[in-house]
Amino acid sequence: MQLVKDYLLIIPFESSEQEEQIQSQLYLTASTGSTSTEDAITAYFDSPEARDEAKPLLKDFDVTEAERERVDWLQLYQQSLEPMEIGRTFIVAPDPALMRDSPRTKIIVPQEQAFGTGSHETTSLCVEILETLQVEGKRCLDIGTGSGILAIAMQKLGAAKVIAFDNDPDAYAAMRDNRIRNAVPEESMPLFIGGVEALRAGRFDIVTMNIIPEVIIPLLPLVVRRMKDALMLSGILIVKRGEIVEAAEKEGLSLADERMKGEWWAGVFRRASNSPPNMSLHSRDS
Repeated sequence: MQLVKDYLLIIPFESSEQEEQIQSQLYLTASTGSTSTEDAITAYFDSPEARDEAKPLLKDFDVTEAERERVDWLQLYQQSLEPMEIGRTFIVAPDPALMRDSPRTKIIVPQEQAFGTGSHETTSLCVEILETLQVEGKRCLDIGTGSGILAIAMQKLGAAKVIAFDNDPDAYAAMRDNRIRNAVPEESMPLFIGGVEALRAGRFDIVTMNIIPEVIIPLLPLVVRRMKDALMLSGILIVKRGEIVEAAEKEGLSLADERMKGEWWAGVFRRASNSPPNMSLHSRDS
């Protein structure tokens, strides 16, 4: 593997005024950052050419060049993390080496992702509930998938197919990369950016939404039409439970199971016995 280098300029100074002058000049260069000690600034560059272009701006100082192998601080940090065991089945970590000896089902999600790493209580609530829902062989839908962690969990629990989507374009790379990291076949976990209305006709055995009540409630009428058996809702503070249950009941659903962790609540809803599914949406796969 090719090593990546940092190209450095080490610039000594004798006063705070000189330090400020150096930093002002570096701002005009292609420096990727700098560190300071009591008497010197070390400026970092991605190439020797970028470093050389900066030197004329620092001609009033006794500048020294250096090179060193770049340290991947994020990788070192991730390797120092402890893997998280979630539910009865899963272990989640940013690096497969952290869970090499675990008999649990492994999910790899980098720690830097803002779209869900498994560490949040709402995610662990969802996974614990999914383990009770007989996912094997089912068609599933993960709305607002973020990093894709719940969709991956359903796929590893044996789902026949999981459609996963989010309305944030920035989430797509995380969704795609995590699918690859976890060796999930593309055809068994299709991804897209968009909303519920972008789905073609068809219903899903299990639908998951780990979002927030302000997003869940307006979407419920559309989501319920896509739901065949179970709808799992999470991302909800315990104090908002009543609002969610009331909104779901208005759509002909009844609360079948619920769990709490910390200040968070998650619930599973099924169709009330007197509320048949909308049969106009079951004719084609999504």
